[in-house]
Amino acid sequence: MGDGTGVGPLCVVGAGAMGGQIAHQAALYGVDVRLFSRSRERLDGAQQQCAGLLRKRVEKGKLDGAECEAALQRVSTTNDLAEALTGAALVIESVAEDRETKRAVMEAIGRHAAADAIIGTNSSTLPSSLFAALVPNDERLLNIHFMNPALVMPLVEVVRGAHTSDATVQAAMSFVRVIGKAPVLVERETFGFVANRILFIAMQEAFALVENGFVSISDCDQAVRDGLGWPMGPFAIADLVGLDVVEAILEEGHGQTGEERWTPPALLRERVARGELGRKRGRGFTLGD
Repeated sequence: MGDGTGVGPLCVVGAGAMGGQIAHQAALYGVDVRLFSRSRERLDGAQQQCAGLLRKRVEKGKLDGAECEAALQRVSTTNDLAEALTGAALVIESVAEDRETKRAVMEAIGRHAAADAIIGTNSSTLPSSLFAALVPNDERLLNIHFMNPALVMPLVEVVRGAHTSDATVQAAMSFVRVIGKAPVLVERETFGFVANRILFIAMQEAFALVENGFVSISDCDQAVRDGLGWPMGPFAIADLVGLDVVEAILEEGHGQTGEERWTPPALLRERVARGELGRKRGRGFTLGD
């Protein structure tokens, strides 16, 4: 891969919060990026949000103003997927965490991307093997999973599928390092990979402790904050993520593994059914009571 940085040009497919931030993180490190969405409103919103975040760093003295503006100029936007993919050495898919949506997008990427392009999915729960049949060269397909928010969190999980070549893994690890992130290599696909697998199992334990009357929600969160040093407790994290999203992730885990430990508990399902979805609705485990 080569645009002067050795890792570009990059195409990011999807201009939600994650896609926009992945694009601008790479641009900060000299990578030319094409950001694609079918929605011009999403593209404009991603550019505005990321420009605001980066300019705040300038105001705080954490980023040089000229470097900030140069990074913003490196991200171009388009509603034309074929145009976005033309000449891209690396493609990162970052659309909604939904199997059918991702399948449709991966099929389109497979039709238009260069045969030697590396294709990464930013999915946190869906392994690249689900999409291997949709791309012409599955040796160059893998998960490249950024943590949210991508402009802040250092971790990126690089997940090797059974189909992924060693060269692809090495190139992905190099890309992550070049754009200022810290990669970990997950040698085999497993539900939730590493960070989210640990997080959601811990969350399930917290749900069980409260559901079975051992501790209150507030005391459970305090125990995790003050005893384990987490910045937020598991119930506050669930409210931040969205209780419907947490439920969907747990259902996906149960579906992929068949293990009962991933089954969403009644404590969660009841709140979702009532529309208490966390911060986005103003009511959840730690909000609105």
